[in-house]
Amino acid sequence: VDEMLPRLSEFASRGCLHVVCSRSFFHEDLYSLRATHLYHLSVKKLALDIETDNNEMEETPYQIHHQLDDDDSPLPLPVLRSWVSEDRYKWLEEADAEAAALKLEMEENAAACVINLFREDDDATEHENMQTRVHRWSSSKLNADGHLEGHNVEDGSVNIVYVLSESLAGFGDQVWASSRHISNLLANADTCRGVLMSLYSVLEKDEKKHDLHHPLMGVSFLELGAGAGVPSWTAMCCGARVVCTDQPDANRFRCMAECIERNWRNMKQSMLKNGQIEENDYIRYYKQAKCCPYLWGTSINEVTQAINDSGNERFDVIVAADCVYMPWLHNELLDSINMLMSSRGVALLPFALHGNTDDEDVWRIVDRAKEKGFIVDTLTQAQLTPQGQGMDPKQGLVHTVRLTKK
Repeated sequence: VDEMLPRLSEFASRGCLHVVCSRSFFHEDLYSLRATHLYHLSVKKLALDIETDNNEMEETPYQIHHQLDDDDSPLPLPVLRSWVSEDRYKWLEEADAEAAALKLEMEENAAACVINLFREDDDATEHENMQTRVHRWSSSKLNADGHLEGHNVEDGSVNIVYVLSESLAGFGDQVWASSRHISNLLANADTCRGVLMSLYSVLEKDEKKHDLHHPLMGVSFLELGAGAGVPSWTAMCCGARVVCTDQPDANRFRCMAECIERNWRNMKQSMLKNGQIEENDYIRYYKQAKCCPYLWGTSINEVTQAINDSGNERFDVIVAADCVYMPWLHNELLDSINMLMSSRGVALLPFALHGNTDDEDVWRIVDRAKEKGFIVDTLTQAQLTPQGQGMDPKQGLVHTVRLTKK
């Protein structure tokens, strides 16, 4: 932020910023999560406008401005109640109340502590520069990235809605290439069978599942470190019984529950459009979807109770997309997978190398998994579009490690 201060007046004259937050506004709380969160949002807004005005930068499908959904504002909390436990619903109520109080506090202090750099007639520009929350993604047999915002949707594709959280925790406020890649593989029934291999061979022996048109139908599915949860919502639309998890951040958690609700509404609309009135397996399994917070390496009780009240069931498919870039958490991640995966289960760990640490350290996930008794396979890598401008192409090169139990 300090490096950008000399240029703030220039950007303000172009309508690129609402406000510039002074250090005094946060007092000694400058380095708290709240302060860091607000500063980061200011930088992201500024960076977005810089990229928009730079005609020399070439846009790619995942670096374009997103179009607003029909309703981009958060859904009312009561409509999300079905998708979370009662204890977590109370937690969200408290978080909503805290967020409302923070908003009021900021409004009351704005005149004294925030410099308004906008002209009064810049409301239209303000709306144009807002980052949107609600987005759409569609699977594709032809495009490794899939399709964003409903563009070029193919026949037979899986179409989902996802909501980007304002929370910056764990970089889960973005959809990374590995998330798009594994979602594309899962959406297509043929490639899904290929990546699940041993699990699907077991399921085929079950006569009840033999003729199902998608191998995820009725399968227990868990996503760890979900962020926007694109793999979860893809699996959900394919008939899986989904539990979506991420670290205990109230805003992230609320957005995950909102994703379930928005996709549920889309599914009901699609059924009505196609003249389907009676409840089918898709609806029955979809209604079992849940989200819950979870820190790797800790007790799994809340997660297992989300899929089954008894807490005795384990998951047949576990996805942790772009979660291995932190080598210092490999053991915790692998311990969680070991505790949560069924004896016939498959865990998929797609990731790219982001340069935040040595590539060799990231690849140590393979040896560590073998040390913990997993059978480890490395699937064919795939080149996707990096999710942001200026990123190294290797940040879009997705590697996938597959784990099964001996």
